Amino acid sequence: MSRTDQYIGLTNDAQAYVKQAMSVETYEIEGVWNKITLRVYHMPPPEGPNKEFICREVVQDTPWSSGPMYFTCLEATLVKDDKSECEMGKWFEWVVNPTVKSREYDEVKGHYYV
Repeated sequence: MSRTDQYIGLTNDAQAYVKQAMSVETYEIEGVWNKITLRVYHMPPPEGPNKEFICREVVQDTPWSSGPMYFTCLEATLVKDDKSECEMGKWFEWVVNPTVKSREYDEVKGHYYV
């Protein structure tokens, strides 16, 4: 059995949410064996004195199964008109659920157990 970095990525709900992005950028992080490409989504800002709404894909967890599995979620930041930033926390996080252990993860439910 070979060892490899396994990019699992965002849950299905997160993927559906970022489809409304106005633009997308990529950036790379170092995995154990390979580089992992993640994304920064520039979303429509909510109404009000808001200039930007940015959702950055970040690694939430890296359990091991023949190598690290990269489960990602979004970190949201709201940039106001005065350029102040409001950290909105992590969105669409994966949930540890031992009932999915035979499949390792369920991207539809956003659950994993590795």
